[in-house]
Amino acid sequence: MKDEQPATDYKNKFEECYERFEAIFEYTSAASKIINSDLKILRVNQALVDLLGYTAEEIIGTEIMEYACKDVKHHWKELQHAMWHEGKRRFKLDACLIRKDRSLAWVHITTVLFRQEEEYYGFTVLDDFTMEKNLEETKQRLSMALENSRMAVWELDLAEGAILHSAGFKQLFNIKEDSNTWDQAQLLNQFFEEDQVKLQQALANINFDAVVDFQGRIRTVDGVVRWVYLQAKPVDTQHHAPRKLLGTIADITKEKLAERDKDDFISIASHELRTPVTAMKASLQVLDTMKQAQTPKAASLITQANKSMRKITALIDDLLNVNNLKEGQLRLQKTRFRLGGVIDECCLHVTSEGLFNIKTGGDLDVEVEADSERVQQVIINLVNNAMKYAYANKEIEINVLQMPGEVKVSVTDHGPGIEKEKIPYLFDRFYRADSSSGQYSGLGLGLYIAAEIIKRHQGEIGVESELGQGTTFWFTLPTV
Repeated sequence: MKDEQPATDYKNKFEECYERFEAIFEYTSAASKIINSDLKILRVNQALVDLLGYTAEEIIGTEIMEYACKDVKHHWKELQHAMWHEGKRRFKLDACLIRKDRSLAWVHITTVLFRQEEEYYGFTVLDDFTMEKNLEETKQRLSMALENSRMAVWELDLAEGAILHSAGFKQLFNIKEDSNTWDQAQLLNQFFEEDQVKLQQALANINFDAVVDFQGRIRTVDGVVRWVYLQAKPVDTQHHAPRKLLGTIADITKEKLAERDKDDFISIASHELRTPVTAMKASLQVLDTMKQAQTPKAASLITQANKSMRKITALIDDLLNVNNLKEGQLRLQKTRFRLGGVIDECCLHVTSEGLFNIKTGGDLDVEVEADSERVQQVIINLVNNAMKYAYANKEIEINVLQMPGEVKVSVTDHGPGIEKEKIPYLFDRFYRADSSSGQYSGLGLGLYIAAEIIKRHQGEIGVESELGQGTTFWFTLPTV
């Protein structure tokens, strides 16, 4: 009896261990399988079924080689040789498996050899690291893209002032040392003094919603002058204030030089055109006084010539205004005036022709302190824009709304509206909402000039539009 009791205990313990193994094998979240010396799959758990996308019945009886990527099949051969021929008890490898949907699964594989009924089997656990693998490959591709572009990446610790940067950053600033760290003071010192102050203010005023968007001139460590475009936004926002900025810096020197050449050409051309156009305008004015003595056809031609001359003069004025804005020569002559009076005055060119009906409303008696001539120029630009792009509808509305500390002027048409993707560019230089058609004339400068004038008055300008419903351009001015 005494000999039978230990044997029974041993058998019970064995059965308990086997049951535990079965439970662990079936219900663990780690993909597991049992293979024989031929790498044939004898058992799988649900986690492996989920990983590969096949049913258990489809997997059992197949060889692991059927799922292995071509480039890693030799690793399985190494495992087979090491464990079943050399007697190695444990083997690890990283492998790529092909799922049923033909996507790839990357796994860390640990195989342990065990013996059962005179046969050796491999118990394999597969740890899926596909997401980490894909992330690493994405990082590598991004790193290669950044290295082969003009883009420099940087991260600024706002508390410590330390800057981590890419190889492109070092190339842009001609940094010779091997270290990949810099600091905020070194970055600021590369910029021209006036740009340095602006950038320092932008970095000091950063908040969770702010984005640094800055263009400035740098002088590299070896004295080369470049224009750069710096962008950054907060990335560590788990605290009461932003801790870090992540951004890019691009060399835009070529673009700036091309822009300067274009500005020089515009300045020279507009000034050179001004003299002959003034002479032509004077000649047309003389002819205009003699229209009654001309034949009807000649009188009509003189009228048309005067209209064309006014358009040419307006285009040249726009070019000169742009040049003055770029050179900082657009000075404001501020006076105190009633907005309603200025609106009536600047719309005379429209109402006198009788082609459009302009309705004015709102707080027309509100007074502002601004450059009345420049404000008229803004309103005329917005009204002309409405006439040009909403020609089929003959009604334009101008509304004045007084708000705390400012007044808002809106110009509304009931035309076709503007596509949403075009709205962010409407106030850019030379941008035309419908540049593909020759139906609308102009250089695309009117809204740019209007926006710059309003900015110099410390106001804001914007647009709201809906396709098929019309467009409202608006601007604000500080009130007296």
